[in-house]
Amino acid sequence: MGLNQIAAGSKVVFQVAGGCGLGALLAAKQQKEWGIGVDADQSFLGPHILTSALKGVDSAVFLTSKAVQDGTFNGGTNAVFGLDQEGVGLGKFSADANKADIAKTVKIEHDIANGSISGIPTTLG
Repeated sequence: MGLNQIAAGSKVVFQVAGGCGLGALLAAKQQKEWGIGVDADQSFLGPHILTSALKGVDSAVFLTSKAVQDGTFNGGTNAVFGLDQEGVGLGKFSADANKADIAKTVKIEHDIANGSISGIPTTLG
C-alpha cells in the first residue's frame, strides 16, 4: 500500500497500524520518502521517519488511576487525554527534517497544550 501511495505521488507515508504498518514505513525508506510512525516513537527505524504520532497510554492509565483514587473518576463516559495531559504527542523528529518546520510544529503543539489555540474539532461532521 505504501509503494502504491508513493507511486501515486505521495511524499509522506503516515501509517496508522502500529507494528502492522512497518511495511509502509519500509516502502518510504526504500523510495527515499518520509514516513510517519504511530502509537510509539518509531524513529529507531531510521532517519526517514519524520516523526511519530504518539499515544500516551501510560499517561492515560496513570491519570485514570489517580481519578479513581481521589474519587473523581466518571465511569461510563469517554475520557479524552490531549496534549496537555500527554495523552497524545509527537515523537523525535528526524535530524534530516527542516529545523524551521520542526520549530513551528513544536510551537503549535505547545500552543494547543496551553490553550492558546483552541477549537480543535473532536468529532466528525
